Amino acid sequence: MMSGNGGIDIADKYNPLPVQGNAIPPFINIEHTRFCSVPSPSISPEMMAQLSLKLEEISACGKFHGIVVTHGTDTLEESAFLADIYHRSAIPVVFTAAMRSQSEMGVDGPRNVRGALLVASKHEVHKLGVTVVLNDEIHSASRVTKTYTSNVSSFRSPGYGPLGFVDQDRVLLQRKPMRRIQLPPGKLILDQRVGLVRTAAGLGAREIRHCVDSGDRAMVVEALGRGNVPPGVADAIQYAIESGTIVCITSRCYIGRVLGVYNYPGGGADLERKGAILAGDMQGHKLRLLLMASLGAGLKRENIRKLLEWR
Repeated sequence: MMSGNGGIDIADKYNPLPVQGNAIPPFINIEHTRFCSVPSPSISPEMMAQLSLKLEEISACGKFHGIVVTHGTDTLEESAFLADIYHRSAIPVVFTAAMRSQSEMGVDGPRNVRGALLVASKHEVHKLGVTVVLNDEIHSASRVTKTYTSNVSSFRSPGYGPLGFVDQDRVLLQRKPMRRIQLPPGKLILDQRVGLVRTAAGLGAREIRHCVDSGDRAMVVEALGRGNVPPGVADAIQYAIESGTIVCITSRCYIGRVLGVYNYPGGGADLERKGAILAGDMQGHKLRLLLMASLGAGLKRENIRKLLEWR
């Protein structure tokens, strides 16, 4: 059976991904679309939103059985995540990339593209949400992150692992995502007034106050451990909440959720009492995009809290 796959190219202009030779499985036909060609760090949230709308348009046209997006690695996980929380696609949407350029030994781009094409040709993959395929591994867009600056096995899902694998010409699925956050139906609009502050010993209070005074409507605070911050940071969080800013707490740890366990000033329980939302195990940079889209959709604090509830 022939599979028609749409290809969206957002390859890094300095590290393009070739699709040639035996990178294309013989039973797959490709129609290529160039969305943009810029370095991965240049991709803005607005461009990510435009990409999500483009993916929706391609998915709705009924012409294709799957979509593969090639993307630079630095911001891939954010583009894929925004697409995942927005889309309810009936066809697979798969992101891929290359960790090594064409000038390096052991270039991985063609193999990754081939793996992504195979995954996108497997219809039941759409039930997994948007996926990311590199190094023969299939990951959920909501969990995957770049863990290594240069290694081909950089993209991992800490604490969860891959959804499956690409083994030569076969796609081997092993599990479904246990939890997937999605926006309510409606137009995708991003409200850019969302801050992101990473805490450290004695650090974070000044940055939080700056975000509030600059007019941010919401803020992500990457806290320590279980969701705890220094006392001065806790005071700044209270200032933010009293100013009407929605504050979501996540952890700078790779694995595990934040929880109101500690009751001392700055502990997770103290922050929750102050009105902060504990955001489970979401990564801060992805949570920021979720807040942008949630505010753009008109969601209020309680709507966002329910969206982030651990089910």
